[in-house]
Amino acid sequence: MKTIPTTELETITGGAASKNDAVTQQLTALQGSIKDLATAQSKPADNSMTTMMMMMAMRPQPQQTVVAAPAASPAPVVNIDTRVRR
Repeated sequence: MKTIPTTELETITGGAASKNDAVTQQLTALQGSIKDLATAQSKPADNSMTTMMMMMAMRPQPQQTVVAAPAASPAPVVNIDTRVRR
């Protein structure tokens, strides 16, 4: 099996030879931002629009009233006298 020198191993695994504090700080800040976003997204939103939509959905709906037509009755009879009296 091939032996890897210690200096080369440190470079590959991110030892002291390849350490970059600026990159590490940026990655740490990015990781914190992602964690904050995930936490904020998991919490339910408490806004007035959500509350109003729930109130509209839960309100009592007006009931439809069905009115039956009256039974068919004969039309009224109007007597008109066309005689002319003198």
